[in-house]
Amino acid sequence: MRTAALLLVAACSTTPTRSATGELGAWQAGPALPTPRANHCSAAIDNWVLVIGGNYQSNGTFVKTDEIHAAPLAADGTLGSWQLAGHTPSPVSECTATADGRRLYVIDGLYDTDTDSRKVYTADLDAHGMLSPLASMTDLPTIAISSEATVHGRDLVVMHSSLDTDATGELSTPVTAPTWTTTDLGITFRAQPQYAFTATHAYTLGGYHDTSAVLADAFVAPLAGGPAVPTTPLPTPTGFGEAVAVDDYVFLVGGRTQVFGGSGTTATYAAHIEAGGALEAWQPATALPMGRTNHDLVRVGDFLVLTGGATSGGGDATVLVSQVRY
Repeated sequence: MRTAALLLVAACSTTPTRSATGELGAWQAGPALPTPRANHCSAAIDNWVLVIGGNYQSNGTFVKTDEIHAAPLAADGTLGSWQLAGHTPSPVSECTATADGRRLYVIDGLYDTDTDSRKVYTADLDAHGMLSPLASMTDLPTIAISSEATVHGRDLVVMHSSLDTDATGELSTPVTAPTWTTTDLGITFRAQPQYAFTATHAYTLGGYHDTSAVLADAFVAPLAGGPAVPTTPLPTPTGFGEAVAVDDYVFLVGGRTQVFGGSGTTATYAAHIEAGGALEAWQPATALPMGRTNHDLVRVGDFLVLTGGATSGGGDATVLVSQVRY
């Protein structure tokens, strides 16, 4: 009887596993960023959100920051207070960030000190949300700004697009002994696309090839290497937005339809991922409370956290949180 009772208590106390359904909860405002920003990067380590670099408009000019702020997200989606967790080598915008375990990777960007560019920096986050000093892990073989990255196995994978070669591809290197490999995905150059990763695939969504128009095309490629193939296009041409894959869905959040000027959209969409990686039809999800462009987006547990960006013009201090797993 005692054993049975213990088993019953254990079963009742087990938290059900949540998964994405293609729905987004209502977007709730979180504590404002201490420094307004757009064109920044972000990452999640355990329940911590890290927001890195970026720029904002002040007195008619754009100012970059070297600040890295961190805030904890509670299990119910409540975001705690922001704290200064560290600094980049010099002020930076258009950086890329990802994490693996307790380790943060900050990749390329437009630094105030040019010699800080074209590098991968690493730092470790402690239990109190503070970073060790960023250290250079390796130099990149080419430019990889306004991009996305992930850790696949023990390899760091960075998306990049080259105007010189009119090509988009993956850069990958082991994190333990950096040696870069370049994979041409067979996609032409594009600026400001939306990238997303599952455990097996990389998605390249929209962006623009030249300044004449923003694109709606979409591609999927295996992370293990190999060419990309077209998949279901976006519902509307979109660049300067954010995408994230959660379980069997890819979500597209914000962005804009014009290369120059124009306002950020409030639109969000979700597409189910088929077994082979292709995307099914895009469906509307819960709209943002205001238009967003040049923002950043990261998943933390069962929630998405959107930081900064703008409706138009310079960056701001907006933070929004939405539940993505149910």
